[in-house]
Amino acid sequence: MKIGDYVVRKKYNRDILFEIFDIQDNIYYLRGVELRLIADSDREDLELSEIQPYQNDHFSIERQPMLRGKVLHLDGDEKYLRMCQKKYQELRIRADCYYMKEYEMKDKVFELLEKHKPQILVITGHDALRKNKDKTDIDNYQHSRDFMETIQNARQYEDDKDALIIIAGACQSYYEMLLASGANFASSPKRINIHALDPVYIASLIANESVRNYVDVEEIINHTSHKQNGIGGIDTKGVARKIYPTKG
Repeated sequence: MKIGDYVVRKKYNRDILFEIFDIQDNIYYLRGVELRLIADSDREDLELSEIQPYQNDHFSIERQPMLRGKVLHLDGDEKYLRMCQKKYQELRIRADCYYMKEYEMKDKVFELLEKHKPQILVITGHDALRKNKDKTDIDNYQHSRDFMETIQNARQYEDDKDALIIIAGACQSYYEMLLASGANFASSPKRINIHALDPVYIASLIANESVRNYVDVEEIINHTSHKQNGIGGIDTKGVARKIYPTKG
């Protein structure tokens, strides 16, 4: 096996498709192909997968004569960020995307918000709840504190939850704390893994909804990979503005 191969883990019943992205001292480092998940394994537990990555997610949005909202997307994984950028481009959503480590986000978010002036902020990357630990203790999560502090700093820039919509979290994030810190949408209510594109789906649907309307939160969540188990949110307005005059 080599870097770039697609593999599954035998002891986890081959449940998730991974790509090998590094090998050091006979330890294989794995990245979920679709789920925002990083793992490691020894060679004996891996086998090459006959399943190839699913390429077409069939997600689209209805095109209307609207000036759609603008997204600022901060991502702790460079490969997932490229996947998200490609999807924004397909959907014709204006998005400024930055790769940085999760712990760097809190120190850079205010400056980037001032620079780009988005209506939607996505804060994501990797996270995990440590095994058999209290889920109400934020120190038991890999990066939930980083996400929380980034949200709090973003709210110093704009406190109005309809003027700046924040979508935050990754796999197994401390959902309740992220919402309490000021996010409109967050993962993960049931502490499960989320799809790499889940934040893009939410951001794109809000970007395409009129400022006159509240978005249908349940419909938006149902577009995500695990629905209400993976993502939750609060009442939120759209950010798109109709262009006048319209064709008769």
